[in-house]
Amino acid sequence: MIWKIATLFGLLAISAAQTPVSAQERVTVGMASGVNQVTSLVAEEKGFFKEEGLSVDRKLVARGNLAVGAISAGSMQFAEVSDVVFFSAVTKGIPLVALGAGSRGFTGKMVAAPDHKPVKSMADLKGERIGIQVGTGVHGVFLRLLEKEGLKESDFKVGNVRVVDMPTAMATSPRPFDAVLGWDPMMQRIVQSGHGKEIISAKQFQDMADITYPLLLVADKNYIAKHRETVQHFVNAYAKAQKYVRTHPEEALQMYTKAVHQAGATLDESIIKTMMFEVPKFGGVNFIASDWTELPASRDFLYKTGKIKTKPDIKAITDPSFGDAAEAKIK
Repeated sequence: MIWKIATLFGLLAISAAQTPVSAQERVTVGMASGVNQVTSLVAEEKGFFKEEGLSVDRKLVARGNLAVGAISAGSMQFAEVSDVVFFSAVTKGIPLVALGAGSRGFTGKMVAAPDHKPVKSMADLKGERIGIQVGTGVHGVFLRLLEKEGLKESDFKVGNVRVVDMPTAMATSPRPFDAVLGWDPMMQRIVQSGHGKEIISAKQFQDMADITYPLLLVADKNYIAKHRETVQHFVNAYAKAQKYVRTHPEEALQMYTKAVHQAGATLDESIIKTMMFEVPKFGGVNFIASDWTELPASRDFLYKTGKIKTKPDIKAITDPSFGDAAEAKIK
């Protein structure tokens, strides 16, 4: 009898050791709608989360600060946010840590009224009414670009409008804005409906601002300390997904096209392809050399312009070990 009990406990121990992480802990990741969701979409569709023993709920959020709030409340474990949202959160005492890049590459583009004159620089828009979702990473890049070109926000008539509301705004008569700065698919909806034309592309913005724009993959510092194995599995899945996009771009495009159409957007595949590959987005989840200059530059600008009250130590709020380990594993 004692032998049978011992054997039973031994089998239970083996079973527990082989139980995947998903049976022990379900995790949720939040990201904005649009092309930013490709990494997690591919990780789910190709079974990379499952391979890593994870059961992942993917949640689209309208704004990065909503994802930060969900992490703080414990209802979300991971999120993809801009550096503006990240720095704003950590300077307000929210213990976020950046693990790497969920993707990278600027997604913002400017769409103006159909009869708008051609634009070569931001100076060509001085005095015009520009709609921007204030407080987003796109808004932050806009401000940094203005400084680089010797301009100020007061040189323009900037109005705060949610990106999801921009198509309606540009269809209104009279239009409240001469141009709007947002991201796809909303910008393409404006163009396809005949209510606007693209005057500055995402690639042009990225080149003008000289950025690579990492969309930061973040988690709560306390969660990371308690669940390092789970965090590593999650980052591993992201690394596999980005590699898949690089090596199977057409298949990844089809996955995202299907997701876009299921969400109700009637975008041509050629437009969706531009959204995915106009600028390099899926080069790896780990931090790269340019991040260590771009992130401090963004922090310093936010501090100088009063958007944040302190200048956090970048090393204290980043942990590159997960991304480095994940990328090393798939080479």
